[in-house]
Amino acid sequence: MNERLYDPIVAEVRQNREKMLAEFNGDTKKLTAYLASKRPEMEAAGLRFETERERKSRLTQTRQRQENIERRLASL
Repeated sequence: MNERLYDPIVAEVRQNREKMLAEFNGDTKKLTAYLASKRPEMEAAGLRFETERERKSRLTQTRQRQENIERRLASL
């Protein structure tokens, strides 16, 4: 592995994802259903989920930022 690109946090996330998928024999639909069933429990524990409105707003802001960068670069 290229040491410059190694990120221990990314490696841990990937390892955890593989473990979770293994519990459901690689079936992402079963894993998704399981996680959805646990959502109320996770929210009660303080986890906050992004709403569809928040997601759309974030994506719009990101797109606008990127367009501004591209306009500034084009004007150089």
